Amino acid sequence: MFSTGHHRILSALSRSGPQSRTDLARALNLSKASVTALVRELIEQNILDERERVFGFGRPAVMLGLRQDAASFIGVSLQSDPAHVVLTDPHGHVHIEMTIPLISDVDACIAAIVDAVGAIRRDYPSGIGALAGIGVVIAGIVSGDGQTCLASATLGWHGVNIGQRLADMTGLPVFVENDANALIIGEQLFGDSGDLSDFSLVFVSEGIGGAHMVNGRLHRGRHGGAGELSHAPIAIDGEALPCRCGNRGCLETLAALPAILGAARRAGLPDEIGRVVEMAGDGQPEALSILHRAGTALGLALSQVIQFVDPSRIVVRLDPNLVESVFARALRQAVEAHVLRRDSYQTELVLGSLHPRDFATGAASLAAQHFLFGNSSL
Repeated sequence: MFSTGHHRILSALSRSGPQSRTDLARALNLSKASVTALVRELIEQNILDERERVFGFGRPAVMLGLRQDAASFIGVSLQSDPAHVVLTDPHGHVHIEMTIPLISDVDACIAAIVDAVGAIRRDYPSGIGALAGIGVVIAGIVSGDGQTCLASATLGWHGVNIGQRLADMTGLPVFVENDANALIIGEQLFGDSGDLSDFSLVFVSEGIGGAHMVNGRLHRGRHGGAGELSHAPIAIDGEALPCRCGNRGCLETLAALPAILGAARRAGLPDEIGRVVEMAGDGQPEALSILHRAGTALGLALSQVIQFVDPSRIVVRLDPNLVESVFARALRQAVEAHVLRRDSYQTELVLGSLHPRDFATGAASLAAQHFLFGNSSL
């Protein structure tokens, strides 16, 4: 649909906001005539519009912006039950949100997604553009071409080409990605880290995931496993707990939500994260110990990320109850204590809340990325 020049202009406007033709020509190292021609075509296709004029020396500059109704994108998260489905615009705003059951049977799962897409089409909101693609997020390993779920313990899938099957049934391009990679792409496009070329993202939920942007691009690694943290070996006080993967001492056995709640149950505490955090805030010794231990374990892992990758920022997405808790303080203390030559590393730690629909909006950002940037940023 778009040429490389079109994608470069869309990328610049998406990341930097409205700009003039002169600013775009300067930023992209293109001639003013080339930018004018490319912009004219994008305006004719209702992708860009002209905004307010900016007055200064000489003629007022007309600003160009990405239209909210340029396109829309569906995001589907198969990361947890229930599955979340959203409809977003090119700025990442959510216009429709729904949930569907998470179904491990491949045919039934695909049929449920197709039904959700049909429901969105029937109840399509006014003021946003036509559907341009679907993103699907899976907790597992995804092929490099973004079409096949190679393995997912959550779904019990192996070698499922969900991308092509959904594309055939919906008539839309489909892009499949793992959960952490989708979150970091969403952060790059619509979050507060879009101006950074090198940053990492880690999330804690049923498992622990990580992803890295290096020189502005998602770093996948040779086999697509870069950023995997859940099964990194971390032992606290010499104890290596058994993990579902068959090994012992994996990070998720200490710091993932099921591990925290399991420790709470064994200590006779409520198995609800908000109550555990509340009790720790009141000074309950077992609750304090459980959260401190979990936060320390994650902090140890992040200290290794800092020294291996040296990102300018690590975005840590947590259950909202954990963001200002003992867990968070222990995490920061562990990073400070275990990063060698801490003064040589200026990595910023940014802790924020993680909600189930965030994986779905991350999924929608996969389709938005392809629409805005083509294959240049993959």
